[in-house]
Amino acid sequence: MMLIDCGNTALKWQLWQAQKLQASGGFRYQSNSLQSLEHLLKEVAPGRCYITSVLDHSRQQLLEDCITQQNLPYVRFRSAASALGVSSAYADPDSLGDDRWLTLLAAAELAPAGSLIIDAGSAITLDLLSAEGTHLGGAIIPGTRTSRDHFRDIFSYLDLSELQANPERPPGCSTPDAIHIDYDRDSLDILLELLDAWQRLLPGNPKLILAGGDANRVESRLARPLVRIPDLVFRGMRRMITEQG
Repeated sequence: MMLIDCGNTALKWQLWQAQKLQASGGFRYQSNSLQSLEHLLKEVAPGRCYITSVLDHSRQQLLEDCITQQNLPYVRFRSAASALGVSSAYADPDSLGDDRWLTLLAAAELAPAGSLIIDAGSAITLDLLSAEGTHLGGAIIPGTRTSRDHFRDIFSYLDLSELQANPERPPGCSTPDAIHIDYDRDSLDILLELLDAWQRLLPGNPKLILAGGDANRVESRLARPLVRIPDLVFRGMRRMITEQG
């Protein structure tokens, strides 16, 4: 089987057989991305695909068409109100990014005492998960390498002009409430402020989990104990496959 994670700027994949990772890779989106995926699917013949995606509708349709043209069945994982003992903080669960939902499912298994989950990509997300499996909300911050225009493109359906960074705000339980922007400041300074303000919301000894393509840069600034899980989204996908089929 092949697991496919379509983010804002790149596609990543893992190939599994007999519960063992056989290969993995990825590529940034370019004009020939679909041809690259088509070639990959023909080469490895995965049998079945499992997808998580934050692509817009038109690009998602192109992705799914590419897979079906290879006569491959696929399953797309979507955010939900609850699954595997985890409940979403979002009043509209469908609006929580599918990748964020999968990191919550993975973290619930990895850190049963609760966790703060950072996924550092083109957007940096921070999510809080209690020991009881309750998602408390989170934050979305521009990535350290993400321009103002690119971040606005990612959230083109929102008016970002009023969504200022403020550590006194509680964790956001909708996308507008989660966004923290201050282009005059370093995104990692904003992230540190939110961590300091919100970690008290999780009693006991919650685990700080870090994932994402920009994890090295984030880890160098955090200067606190954490666990690096590069394939956190894929772990959430595998948990869904194993426990729900």
